Amino acid sequence: MPLRDKRPYWPTNHAASYFLLTFVKFTLKLERPSCYNTDKKSAFDCVDMKLAKIKQLFPHHGLESPEEYFSELLSNGKFKTALSGRKRVAIAVGSRGISNLAMFVSELVRYLKALDIEPFIVPAMGSHGGASASGQTEVLNKLGITQESVKARILSSMDTITLGNVEMDGIEYRVYVDKIAWQADGVILINRVKPHTDFIGKYESGLVKMSTIGLGNHAGAQQVHSLGVRGLSELIPVLAKAVLSDSKAVGGFAVIEDAYHTTAGLHWLDREQIMDEEPQLLERARSLMPRLPVDNIDLLIIKQMGKEISGAGIDTKIIGRLMIWDREEFSGPRIELIGVCDITEASYGNALGVGLADFTTRKLFEKIDFDSMKENILTSTFYQRGKIPLVFEDERELLDAALQHFQRRGVTKPKVIVIKDTLSLDEIHVSLSVLEETEGRDDIELVSELREIEFDKNNGIVVC
Repeated sequence: MPLRDKRPYWPTNHAASYFLLTFVKFTLKLERPSCYNTDKKSAFDCVDMKLAKIKQLFPHHGLESPEEYFSELLSNGKFKTALSGRKRVAIAVGSRGISNLAMFVSELVRYLKALDIEPFIVPAMGSHGGASASGQTEVLNKLGITQESVKARILSSMDTITLGNVEMDGIEYRVYVDKIAWQADGVILINRVKPHTDFIGKYESGLVKMSTIGLGNHAGAQQVHSLGVRGLSELIPVLAKAVLSDSKAVGGFAVIEDAYHTTAGLHWLDREQIMDEEPQLLERARSLMPRLPVDNIDLLIIKQMGKEISGAGIDTKIIGRLMIWDREEFSGPRIELIGVCDITEASYGNALGVGLADFTTRKLFEKIDFDSMKENILTSTFYQRGKIPLVFEDERELLDAALQHFQRRGVTKPKVIVIKDTLSLDEIHVSLSVLEETEGRDDIELVSELREIEFDKNNGIVVC
């Protein structure tokens, strides 16, 4: 018979450790969760969890009439001069849900036709849409860009040509551009200029990036992303200079949005101006970005993620999580747990950034197109973001699990925020502790008092 090990016993698994620690707290009469050791099965039975609706009063910078402003830009002699001698023009459109995008494209098509120029649309979205021609056309359709709505053909292809090579740090890289676009007499870009979710640099999301990764299709995106963040911050500008120096490039319309996702600025930049002027537009866009009302949050619930909302589906700078292995995390906000509940139809199942969250739902999980998501993640090389969080049956179960977590830790008044998505932060729902922290602030307006959380027939959190 083996001799008994006489070393002091200490549990080696988490469950045993938890019960031992709780026993010690009880013996020493330390504070412990009020519901501990009861037969109640739900955290809702123990925690008085109510939410209030607040409105964040961000500065309004929206244009009074974006359509009229855009028409004035089109009528500007500078734009007309840039079109001189061009009979067939490609309009490059990306995968982001830009406010008024369909109107901008339709008006541009109408104006070009009035000048006896034949316009057509090309997707400029790298490897999005499953890196397939049909998938990218579907992405445009979901954004309201259809052949019927804009009255122009959509010509989608993954085929590229090269405009030569560029050199960076002694290594040569190919300058990929969309083959169909470069068969036209000119190419016009339309894109939103805003901070990128993966890095901070002179050029982030905008016309410069669209000219390389967007118009470079899968081949161009793959080449840039093979270098990780360095490809985004350093290689893109080198490639963009080569693309924009080509005579086929006409220029681009740069769109800026405010915190309310409304059009705050429209700018026509000739191809010679883009590299010089986009950085100033980026700084303005950065100053208009929305943010969460407090910096330290226990639980953030995001009702939906989406590729048209952000490249990662969830804006990393809003949630304070980058999750790129060789890069430092953001300094804030600090959020302990994040739950994401659903994915937009326009994402076509590409849940690229779902791994930024800790919890998700079966509803979202079952909508994932793993082939499309895999292609995008392999191209980006940001693998951590593709990991699947804990999957719960529905939003009620997700919230219950999160509250139980805080209950076990003795957090009696967790700071909880519920948002529609990371692009819509003007009207949000907050718990009592967040409400108390923001009390008296001029930029916060109470819309509705604290009330019990409501769930719909599918156990979804009701936010209205």
